[in-house]
Amino acid sequence: MRNKTFELGLVGAGAISAGAYTAGVIDFLIQALDTWYDLKSKNENVPQHDVKISVFSGASAGAMTAAIAAAYMGSNQHPVINEVDEKSELGTQNKLFDSWVNRIDIKKLLEAKDLPEGNNVLSLLDSSVLPEIANSGLDVTPRQIRRPYIPDNFELLLTVTNLRGVPYEFELIGDHAKNYDMTIHADYVHFRINDAGEDWLSDRVLMRWGEFGESSPIKEKLKLSAIASGAFPVGLAPRTLFHSIAPKTDYGDCYSSRTWPIPTPESKHPHQCITMAPIEASWGQTDKPFIYDFQCVDGGVMNNEPLELARRILSGGAARNERSGTLADKAILLIDPFPNYSPFELKYQPASDLFSVVFKLFDALKNQARFKPDELALAGNTDVYSRFMIAPKRNGSNGETYPIACGLLGGFGGFLSRKFRSHDFFLGRRNAQKFLKDHLVLPENNKLFDDWDADLKQRYCVKSTDNQPVFKDGYRLLPVIPLVDGLSECVEPKWPTYTYDELNILTTQIESRVNVVFDRLVAQYFKSNNPIVRFIAKMIIGQKKTAAVEYVRQIVKDDLIKMELIEEIK
Repeated sequence: MRNKTFELGLVGAGAISAGAYTAGVIDFLIQALDTWYDLKSKNENVPQHDVKISVFSGASAGAMTAAIAAAYMGSNQHPVINEVDEKSELGTQNKLFDSWVNRIDIKKLLEAKDLPEGNNVLSLLDSSVLPEIANSGLDVTPRQIRRPYIPDNFELLLTVTNLRGVPYEFELIGDHAKNYDMTIHADYVHFRINDAGEDWLSDRVLMRWGEFGESSPIKEKLKLSAIASGAFPVGLAPRTLFHSIAPKTDYGDCYSSRTWPIPTPESKHPHQCITMAPIEASWGQTDKPFIYDFQCVDGGVMNNEPLELARRILSGGAARNERSGTLADKAILLIDPFPNYSPFELKYQPASDLFSVVFKLFDALKNQARFKPDELALAGNTDVYSRFMIAPKRNGSNGETYPIACGLLGGFGGFLSRKFRSHDFFLGRRNAQKFLKDHLVLPENNKLFDDWDADLKQRYCVKSTDNQPVFKDGYRLLPVIPLVDGLSECVEPKWPTYTYDELNILTTQIESRVNVVFDRLVAQYFKSNNPIVRFIAKMIIGQKKTAAVEYVRQIVKDDLIKMELIEEIK
């Protein structure tokens, strides 16, 4: 029997608290693969082709989930299937569930552990819990044998917004005395994980699977990179990363070794008008190795859906992956909890003050980072079999408009309640089951299915509601990852509700955090002034505290009501 392999790349979009949804998708995906490969190892009558998950790129919450998923795949963890599992030890042993449902909560984020006496305010929320979650999620006991659907080299890419920037210069033709200097801020940290620590490349960080069970500088770098990718500006504290740079060497540094798409119109290949080539970073006159440190905020600010990073890994550079259903053997799967639901408002109110302009500017940068019509159009094209997207879908009166509970407050709302995050985790599992069964499919004339017999094709083909095979262009559609016996139906979770008592408790927590932050801001920005100036500043800001707390409470309440997430007062 010939061995057929389909290569899959995962992409985790920015999601803030809706990382819980992405975690649920990954939890079911790994369960489905484990169950299928277990039956294959027992010579059961199941499809015998192979699937390889070669790369996982992520931004923000997608990057944090990607890092935890790598540890998950490199260890023995059990899926959280239902509420019984949720309330058992599995709810804490499963790091995807524990990190995104149990541990990340507004109570922790509204503490003041980040503001001991003398510390400056770096974020509105207390981010000190994030390293604790990273430690728990990535400190696992490694498997003795790598999962069969993980290749020799697993690529993990986490986007960050590099506030320092990487310098490049270009020599232009003309009378200019200087080169044209540019700085890039859309950055990423690239890890290659394998068994033996071999196949070193200068543009990525090498990590062994066994290091998940050890104390190592590389694992610490992975933890910090994941947190940095999720450092939502203003809301969560920025993080500082570093690389060791050895310029002008045979090996090159990580930035000078990265390849970029360079136009090559002279190419005779019909689908290759670009060539991937490195561009040397401009580090100045230094010939000695040095530490390049750079402060980072959320990777989603510059690249919220890093599809291209994963695609290049699969394609091997500038070439494109085969798109036709007959020939496709590789695909990118984008997991996007927020597939850009932003309805156009007919009524427009221009910003009327400084802070409103700043907020609108931030929204514009965020939306621009998500504007990728060429990428997403391919993912939504049913004739393209090299890109797929899974996004939240549920039933209910407002299910189409508000499919996930964590969508509250622009994505921050999931932090308010464990019930919201739990709902979205289990919805992610349910959507993943439906997606693998009916959407991650290829026509039966694809070579992947050459060895399937008639019984397998009839058993696993996509079927209509009346249990009849679905045909496209005369061919049945067959799943890339078959859902074999042993995978129970994922029930749609009940839409959660918040209470006014919980809202009152939240208000008290917000008030406590506001008091600390406002007082510290006075000390931070008026420390050089005389006591009278500081006293006046405290009085003015103190008058604003109550208004600020009430303002936030009203926004939360309005959003809860709009999304039908709060119980009505009887």
